[in-house]
Amino acid sequence: MSAHEQLALAHARGKKTGVRLEQLPTNTTTRTYPVHRWFNFIAGFSPEFVEACLSFHEQKSPHKPLCLLDPFAGCGTALVTAKTMGLSSVGYDPHPFFSTISEAKVNSSAYWQSIKQIRATLSKGLNNPVPASKTLSPSAAAFLGKLFQPSSLEALLGARAALKLKNLSENPLAFLILSRMLDHCCTAATDGIYKAPSSKKRALEPKEALERVFDVVTADQVSAATGEYLSRIYCKSSESMKELAKDSIDVVVTSPPYLNNFDFAEMTRMYLYFWGIADSWGDITEKVRSKLVVNTTTALKGHKEKQVFYRESIQPKLRKELDKIIGALEEKRRTKAGKKEYGLLVYPYLSQMQCTLKECFRVMKPGATFHMMISDAALYGVHLCAPQWIAEIMKNIGYRNVECHLVRPRGHRWILEKREGAAAGLGEYYIFGNAT
Repeated sequence: MSAHEQLALAHARGKKTGVRLEQLPTNTTTRTYPVHRWFNFIAGFSPEFVEACLSFHEQKSPHKPLCLLDPFAGCGTALVTAKTMGLSSVGYDPHPFFSTISEAKVNSSAYWQSIKQIRATLSKGLNNPVPASKTLSPSAAAFLGKLFQPSSLEALLGARAALKLKNLSENPLAFLILSRMLDHCCTAATDGIYKAPSSKKRALEPKEALERVFDVVTADQVSAATGEYLSRIYCKSSESMKELAKDSIDVVVTSPPYLNNFDFAEMTRMYLYFWGIADSWGDITEKVRSKLVVNTTTALKGHKEKQVFYRESIQPKLRKELDKIIGALEEKRRTKAGKKEYGLLVYPYLSQMQCTLKECFRVMKPGATFHMMISDAALYGVHLCAPQWIAEIMKNIGYRNVECHLVRPRGHRWILEKREGAAAGLGEYYIFGNAT
């Protein structure tokens, strides 16, 4: 029986009614779970996937899992699920926004003593609006001005100023709550995965948003406070996990950025500008993109010059296949108006992923299980079979019983109709492996 079939059985044993196997790689069920629903992101996977992986591990391993690792933690889905199931956890994410959101969700019980003060401070701040021109850079003010009514943005900035005045702006729970209020107050809908200023949705008034968010958070307080298990979040790349000792992790559950040119920094530009994490497009590249796995052409600064280094880090057999793919991308680029240098993404992406996979292998206990959801991609219509490449890299590192299976098709063009898709369509894949 394949690992994918065993995962399906594990999911079937514990699944909630109506949750299909095809939903495991999606975030569609997070809204039904306490704490998870505080803040989720379209590029996430489901709590049921984590539960199935842990159930699978208990069936295959002689020892009960004690500590879970997610090297691409995002909004903390794997870590929150681990905590509710009685495990300690470790997460890495170099994106400053996501790592703070994850900390707020996973370790929320550490911040509950401030919850009444957070609410009172935000409420008072909303009544003391701050003009965007006084607190935001011109670039940030211009961008946010397209996403909010002026009065709403000023009220929200007043709330941010009030948190700072009360020394609460560094409190992850306060950060999450006000960030969620931004979502409710934003007038722009999400187009695919980006906040699109040209699209519109119904926006709440800031005071209504405050009540909406606190109703959800306080309703989940008991769930959030249960399970005093150690959870650590590191705001850094998992290419080096020197904080973790060898043979310290029982199970890895993760989903990395896909090699599809979707920009996680741009996806979060609203939050980065609002919180002053970045003040301009260049600032976003310097402070955020440069820290992430290279999967978008907007993050190629500093990586173009290292192509030879990245290429040499990949095993020769795989290099031959990749060279052909990169050649096809370059040939297509010459015919395209945008001339995006997609070919320059392949080696940096796989080299950085290889570093993380090596680190996961180092810290996994003998017999520990590795579970990943990942997708292939089509850039300029050229198929990039990243799941199969990742599986080959894992085998070369020394993972045992490596398998790669299609979980669900994603269509020919996925969400954005303007994208040129692969002739055979794309899919999301489950990759499994064992430590030695």
